[in-house]
Amino acid sequence: MDIRDRNHLFRDILHGLNRISWPTNGDEPDYIAKLVLDLPTIIGRSFSKVCPGRQIKIGGAFIHQKPVVHFVNRPGLADPELGDLVIVCREKRSFGVVGNAMFLQAKCTSNPLRTNIPNDHQFILYSEWPEFEYKRAGRLNGKRRSVLPKTITQGAQYLVFDKSKPSDMFTATVDRPLRGTGFLAFTLASLLSFDEGRTFQFDSPRDDWSQMVLDMLRLSVDLKFRFTRTKSGYHKHHRWSGDRLFSLIANPEDVIREEMDYYDIQFIENARKDDNSFSGMSVLCIDLGEIQE
Repeated sequence: MDIRDRNHLFRDILHGLNRISWPTNGDEPDYIAKLVLDLPTIIGRSFSKVCPGRQIKIGGAFIHQKPVVHFVNRPGLADPELGDLVIVCREKRSFGVVGNAMFLQAKCTSNPLRTNIPNDHQFILYSEWPEFEYKRAGRLNGKRRSVLPKTITQGAQYLVFDKSKPSDMFTATVDRPLRGTGFLAFTLASLLSFDEGRTFQFDSPRDDWSQMVLDMLRLSVDLKFRFTRTKSGYHKHHRWSGDRLFSLIANPEDVIREEMDYYDIQFIENARKDDNSFSGMSVLCIDLGEIQE
């Protein structure tokens, strides 16, 4: 995708976000729910204009406050959420499949261009990446990850909402204060063109960043429960929107066949009956198909 196509995609997504019926006085989860349920249609329509020959698939799922992580060697710090939303895309090229991802932590503010935030557990996670273990993460509870490098990267940013106009949402590099430097629409277009975000490995990942991305996809793939967010107008609403392509990206059948024992299978069967026993986080997945060279 060249710069012209990226800019066309940016403008189309921006117009789509402006047409969403945003809740008044909503909270971060209300806005995330709107994004993951409405963006598949918006991005799909926009991308088909920019690259009409590509076979694109998009799916989203809304899951709130799961999982959290516990720092292994940082006593006294609270357990942060891994994020409010992870955006994942993949593209097939002549030499193989490439992946790109970005974790986002949402913040509502009256000044999205400059927001003061504490040097808290969430900030430390995204700026230092201490070794952690999963909590409230289903069968991944207790699993440890040590993401490298131990510094700020484009793979984890803040998503800043303007309370008075939620459609004006910005991404902000981890910093204090947060400075919303790019419209979410532009970040999405840049992520899809691999100009922003952080790449990861699909097959036999050798680094914990790639493993963490796949962890979140695999946790979300089997989720079949409904949710209610009164402020955003959802009552017992399906958590899924768009294409059910998580299995295509995460290869969950391989995971179940190779990694799960009887206990794990029983755990998933119980999870289908109990919303508190399964986990994951809000995810937006985009399969860009095969690049036309």
